Amino acid sequence: MGTKNADTIMTILGMSGSGKTCYLLGMFYKMTGGLKGYNLHTDDDTHTDLSRRYDILNDSKKGNSRFPKPTDTPEKFIFDLQYGYQDILSFEWADYPGGYLKDKSSGDVEGYTEIKKSILSSSTLFICIDGSLLTGDDTDVKTDRVKDNCSNVINHFFSEYRSENKHLPPTAFIVTKYDVCKQDTDLDELCEIIEEAFSGFFTPSSDSRNITTIIPVTLGKNISDDNSSGDLKPENIHLPMFMGIWFALRDYVKNLSDELISDLTGKIIDEINRLQDGSDASAKETSREQSTLSSSIKSNMIALRNALEKSQKLFDELDKKLPVVYLDGEKTTFKIIADILDQGV
Repeated sequence: MGTKNADTIMTILGMSGSGKTCYLLGMFYKMTGGLKGYNLHTDDDTHTDLSRRYDILNDSKKGNSRFPKPTDTPEKFIFDLQYGYQDILSFEWADYPGGYLKDKSSGDVEGYTEIKKSILSSSTLFICIDGSLLTGDDTDVKTDRVKDNCSNVINHFFSEYRSENKHLPPTAFIVTKYDVCKQDTDLDELCEIIEEAFSGFFTPSSDSRNITTIIPVTLGKNISDDNSSGDLKPENIHLPMFMGIWFALRDYVKNLSDELISDLTGKIIDEINRLQDGSDASAKETSREQSTLSSSIKSNMIALRNALEKSQKLFDELDKKLPVVYLDGEKTTFKIIADILDQGV
């Protein structure tokens, strides 16, 4: 849905039933209502469609039928993240049926190719891991479940991404339905399981940085009880999207800075050439060019300042709220990652 081109693409992956669509609806609910000055905005048709689906999810009287059926067709949504109702950055949210991840072997080459293209074009990836795989007290059994039902299929695409782009994108492992397994699997064990199932993300690389986070999310503390009558109260649902936007904004700021430096360099060169030439005609032409260039520089400086301000606000929320962050397989803080990236290390 949506007709305009987005500034960046984010793809969410997970096998059928892992909670990708419920996560989208929870994020939509949380962010359209507003959070710390931020909100999501989209076109009227998309807003109406997602609001209708959210209302069904929010109806506790429907029991299990409140939850959407697994996605059987690709869905793409374009959202604007806004602060104070002003656009910060637009992003395409791509959600594919879990079966697409392995349908090439069963003949659906088109679906397989489509999801592969989306993955390779994404600035951030989100991996949904079904919390119901993490019940019980045997860590090895839970790890095997995650491998059998998720990583054994998805890891192939990360190898493809690494080969195509020469690096891995910032990636969030979203543990959905965490209310189901929270009593059995604490954060430390959760990290141990994901580190084992997706070990390629947690190893140093000689030519790039692997940045990973693990975020347990839930739509509500008791929402997955036997009668599914719990209230819809999403937790941590905004953090993956905030992370994706922060990295996209960081690239945007870098590109603006490069343009600004280029414009300033051009202005200096033109001034030197004008002084060397000395003719009135050349001086007038240079003056017109300088006026246009000055306007471009001013516009870039305003955009750069605004982007930096919004980036800092996102950073503050992520640095405070992300449960665990890794750099090349080592647990660290979001602030340390930001400092290292800024230094170009």
